[in-house]
Amino acid sequence: MSLEGTFVFDPEDRIYGDHFPGRPVVPGSMIVHAFTLAAAGLEFCGGPCTVRNFRFRRFIEPGEYSYHIEIAGDEMKCTLHDGHSVVATGVLVR
Repeated sequence: MSLEGTFVFDPEDRIYGDHFPGRPVVPGSMIVHAFTLAAAGLEFCGGPCTVRNFRFRRFIEPGEYSYHIEIAGDEMKCTLHDGHSVVATGVLVR
């Protein structure tokens, strides 16, 4: 099973006032959290998931980013794109 969609990291979120003021960057924890919320919405994880091998290829500014999720067995492979390239990858395990 696979799913594609868009995550929106709101530039008006107060976290960006503290996270690199003047040049806001989306924290990696927010990216992982977006994927865990998607997993919950898909009823992939009934409880906590294990986060494995998340890699962040570069910093991203707040805004809209496309994602791709591939579910195979107990793993959910996650990919975040900026429209041109992959910016983050990782796996959630139930």
